[in-house]
Amino acid sequence: MSFTLSLTRSQALTALRTVLLAALPSGIEVVQGQDNLVPEPNGLDFVIMTPIMQPRLGTNVDLYQDIRFTGDIAGTALTVASVSFGTLQVAYIPLLFGTTVLAGTTVTAQISGVPGGAGVYTVSQSQTVASGVLAAGLVGIKQPAQLTVQTDIHGPNSADNAKIISTIMRSMYACDLFAATGYDVTPLYADDPRQSPFLNAESQIEFRWTCDIQLQVNSIVLAPQQFSDSVVVGIQSPVDAYPH
Repeated sequence: MSFTLSLTRSQALTALRTVLLAALPSGIEVVQGQDNLVPEPNGLDFVIMTPIMQPRLGTNVDLYQDIRFTGDIAGTALTVASVSFGTLQVAYIPLLFGTTVLAGTTVTAQISGVPGGAGVYTVSQSQTVASGVLAAGLVGIKQPAQLTVQTDIHGPNSADNAKIISTIMRSMYACDLFAATGYDVTPLYADDPRQSPFLNAESQIEFRWTCDIQLQVNSIVLAPQQFSDSVVVGIQSPVDAYPH
């Protein structure tokens, strides 16, 4: 069994960078920190993002998605004729379930057809499976977390840019910008900016302000999940055959 993270740290930082670029004056670059052998951006004013904490905000929430479909496998080609319910989530490399399907077979890509529906897919193991009922269910384990990102705001206009960042991160404007990125990331607030002079490689002091941005990141860990197709209820007798 393998697990996949639906919202990664890199994607959360991509969402934050998109918002910062939209909010700050034109021409200010925003880059990720802790990148070795990479010089500072060319411009005088720029922002560096460094994630520093990600404490949990709540307990896990389990989200289930079942998919049942009719299909067959020839070699590494899975042909889905029809889908009874659900969507085949190829992006998360789902595990394929079926009576004669080789154990550990995953769906790796979709070649043609309706996205997540009827069409042709590829699977990880070559095999022959006659047309019949197949499944590829998922369970999503959602953990809401608070991601703290330290922003180092460099340049002669760093104080003003830090004020912009700390202000918009407590506004609906930032909420709308994050929503537009398509990632499940929401701003909570930003701490007060503080001046942190920076000593560069030439032993010169540069203007720098730092501001910690607090984000809620709702990541989901996805894992394969089998579901019951039908339940058969019967009576076991004699009852006396079992110890009391």
